[in-house]
Amino acid sequence: MIKAFSSVLYIGLCCYTLGQISISGGTGILNGVGTGSKPLGFHLGLELPRSSDLTFYVRGAAYLPSGGADTNYANMTAISLTTVPYTLTVPYQNRSATYYFEGGTRSYMLNDYDNGFGLYGGSVLGVGINQTRKEYEDYAWEGKYLPSNGDERKGNYYYLALGIQGGMKYTIPIRGTIYFDMTGTYSVLGFANNATGNSSLTYSPLNFLFSLGYRRDLY
Repeated sequence: MIKAFSSVLYIGLCCYTLGQISISGGTGILNGVGTGSKPLGFHLGLELPRSSDLTFYVRGAAYLPSGGADTNYANMTAISLTTVPYTLTVPYQNRSATYYFEGGTRSYMLNDYDNGFGLYGGSVLGVGINQTRKEYEDYAWEGKYLPSNGDERKGNYYYLALGIQGGMKYTIPIRGTIYFDMTGTYSVLGFANNATGNSSLTYSPLNFLFSLGYRRDLY
């Protein structure tokens, strides 16, 4: 994730040599419909004006891990035939974290991109990664047992989403811009790399992201 955010900033610095650019950062909440989870997250972004009221933007966000309320149980089988007991049951909980990247265009209304109060909206293309990890309560079995069904401890779910965004902003001369926006996306493509990734607690085909932050314009 650090490399991904660094790449976003690097692209921005390269674009800065070509004209105006804005760097933004803030916090937010991810609401995956039907998951019951609303993790807090943080984001960084870049915005490039194409005109006074039309911009292109990219944003990367990381949302804190969320744990399930239910306890699950995994059947373990001993690596050695001489181990006693040969099988045992270990309780565990799933914890999932989300990393999300989006980009698109924004059209500004009421005021220009860098002037006063305004509303904005546009289309969004997003790519998300849900990382799920099984956290076992008892580690005494490690090195002696393996999951009977061969499940991995970690897994990812990858998805591509389309959506729309709407928001409001207020630009304070010289100081910068405060903004709030909501993005709604629907996954059009998704897959997991293993069974653990497919058990993600925070993935939903329909997501709403609420973001609050500060934007600084560079010239």
